[in-house]
Amino acid sequence: MASTFTPNLNLEKPAHGERVGDWDAALNANFDAIDAAAWNVPVRTSDPPSPASGQQWVRSDLGQLRIRVGSSTYKVDLTAV
Repeated sequence: MASTFTPNLNLEKPAHGERVGDWDAALNANFDAIDAAAWNVPVRTSDPPSPASGQQWVRSDLGQLRIRVGSSTYKVDLTAV
């Protein structure tokens, strides 16, 4: 059975018994993709109140992170630490 891949980040999901001896290559590539995606949040100062589906951004003027999931928009007020 061949590897499959996740729909959003195209992370490799090796099949059982696949990648014997080089599993670290797939794992490291997956971690690199997750790391890049997690910190790829654009900073904006004027946007509509809700992002488009699947989008997220930081509103620097309001100190908020806004994320669109399906038909709902979620916001988190950011506080300095």
